[in-house]
Amino acid sequence: MMTSIFFRNIARNFLEFIYPPLCVVCDSPIGADDTLVCGGCWGGLKRVEGPVEYGILERSHIDEIRSGFYYDDILQSIVHFLKYHQAPGLAKKMAELAAPELMKHPGWARADALIPIPLHKAKARERGYNQAEEIARHLSEITSISFWPDALIRRTNTVSQTKMKNAQERVDNMKNVFDVRRSVLGRRLILVDDVITTGATANACAQALKQAGAQSVNVFSVARPIFD
Repeated sequence: MMTSIFFRNIARNFLEFIYPPLCVVCDSPIGADDTLVCGGCWGGLKRVEGPVEYGILERSHIDEIRSGFYYDDILQSIVHFLKYHQAPGLAKKMAELAAPELMKHPGWARADALIPIPLHKAKARERGYNQAEEIARHLSEITSISFWPDALIRRTNTVSQTKMKNAQERVDNMKNVFDVRRSVLGRRLILVDDVITTGATANACAQALKQAGAQSVNVFSVARPIFD
């Protein structure tokens, strides 16, 4: 058995030497410690400083929004690969890089729980996982903030927000979609997602949590758009 494993490792190392794995963003060879994306692309992400104060159209039930990075072409490629190519390992790296933005704000670091924006169970089965849940799980490990993956459910399998023509359609698409499934009374909560765009989905989640008695609901995303 040990001999078989030894020779398989030799074969894999030889193949990687001849055909090194390439970055899913730029096609450059990646190192042994990289996860599908090269160090140059990870290092090229543009950090966001401060809260997201404008550009998010739907935020009436959200107390504050913060993001780790701007959603540029590099991060768009990484997020797309995470969501549609069975690559949950990318979520861990994204969480590691984005976590400092969350932790440097004392009020956020003292939150009671991280709650991922939920996928409908049919869509989660199709993808194999909920990328927001994977990111939130790793953020919890890094920050020691509790992880509540079961606090919210999406009871309607809505049309993808990316297919909506405008912001109002996105808002209408999210009406009465989410249910709270555990006590959040008096809790300070952080919703977690990969990208926040118009805010329609996050705001609908925050509304459900506030109606269930949450004290505050902030939103943390790995990425946010670059607003002119």
